[in-house]
Amino acid sequence: MGTPFISLLEPTRLDGYDRTKPHTQQPSHIPPLFIDAMEVRETVFVTEQQWPLECEHDADDARSCHWVTYASVNRTTRAEVRDPTTNEVTQPRQSETRSMPIGTLRIVPFPHPPHPPPGGRYVDGELQQEADDEVHASPADERRENADMPFGNDRATTFHDGREPYVGVGRVAVVPEFRGHRVADQLWAAAKRWLEENPAYFNPSVSSLGMDRLEAAAATDIPKWNGLVCTHAQEAVVKVYQRWGFQVDEGMGKWTEQGIPHVGMFMRLQVKETDPKI
Repeated sequence: MGTPFISLLEPTRLDGYDRTKPHTQQPSHIPPLFIDAMEVRETVFVTEQQWPLECEHDADDARSCHWVTYASVNRTTRAEVRDPTTNEVTQPRQSETRSMPIGTLRIVPFPHPPHPPPGGRYVDGELQQEADDEVHASPADERRENADMPFGNDRATTFHDGREPYVGVGRVAVVPEFRGHRVADQLWAAAKRWLEENPAYFNPSVSSLGMDRLEAAAATDIPKWNGLVCTHAQEAVVKVYQRWGFQVDEGMGKWTEQGIPHVGMFMRLQVKETDPKI
């Protein structure tokens, strides 16, 4: 493996992406870097963890920032052949070097749907409600879930007051053969550095959205990001996020996504104070 490098794709339109088809069968106008991110995600989540393909791409992809790690990989395209009697080479070995996507991560801006209810069960991002379920969304949560831009109050948890805007880290994936090389650590370091350098990037524009849609009665109510970061972590990789500085939010509880147990985790980055976008 050559020296890895990381590329960033900022939010972009993904119109026409067919979530029922693999990355190799998407329209030609889809950005190549996003196709590479999906190659990694399909390898890890669809092939390895058995998620349904149609559950891997979602509406957040177009509004998120995506980081992809590449490695220069040398592959043999034609094997060497030797004469069995003389051991002389009759066909030389041929190889090629290509940049292979080996890891990805995305940052999802606010606003977000309500925090998952403890014990909730999600399939394709939707909370499953059954007749004998004891998990019920509150009217406020239902309003946020169904709103076009669900700004407003959420339930308070250990590290979130229910109102402060936060960004989400998700879809962290590294292909199996490159694990153990701190690829995910490098991805988070790149995303963390970008967030610290661009703290106002995701702040909503007051002039384009309006105060009512932002649910802001005064200038002090206008949502702006102040360094809070959340992740919905699979329980099996909690220690990775703890290494990065995240803490488990006990007040958020546990829930399942695609049958996999998850917990909420938060951390706060130190960012400069910014004014809301006008």
